[in-house]
Amino acid sequence: MSTREHRKAIPIGVKMQACLLLLGFTEDEIAGGAVQWDHHPALALRFVDPETGEMSPAPNDPRYLRPLRKAEHAEKTFGRKATTAGSDVGLAAKVKRLDKSEAEFRRRLLAKSEPTAFLPMDHEDRGRKRAWPSRPFPSRKHARNPKARTHAD
Repeated sequence: MSTREHRKAIPIGVKMQACLLLLGFTEDEIAGGAVQWDHHPALALRFVDPETGEMSPAPNDPRYLRPLRKAEHAEKTFGRKATTAGSDVGLAAKVKRLDKSEAEFRRRLLAKSEPTAFLPMDHEDRGRKRAWPSRPFPSRKHARNPKARTHAD
């Protein structure tokens, strides 16, 4: 009888638990569901191919998944209590703002080459822009404070 016949394959769950134990997670954390899987970089920050609609790297690519405790994962996703700076949510919002401003910048550049193209839909409703009314410079006698004179009259 060979050793292959009587030894069963190790289940993937047991292998996963062994790996998590080696990474420093406790058995209670593993059994209690305190381990969450984090996408790094976050899904909202990944490049999406416009032709195929697929993300790069793929969402379930094991090279870009890592186990974290619930509290660590929440901090990475939502940031600390006071701010979202540096978190996945904060970075996704920043990327969205930058994409919007970049699109507006491109629209303005194209509008310079084609003046009537890319105007806002309500462009006609805004009315004409008017120049600020011009006012004369104040005369010299009104410009100075009469009490501020120090020379003898």
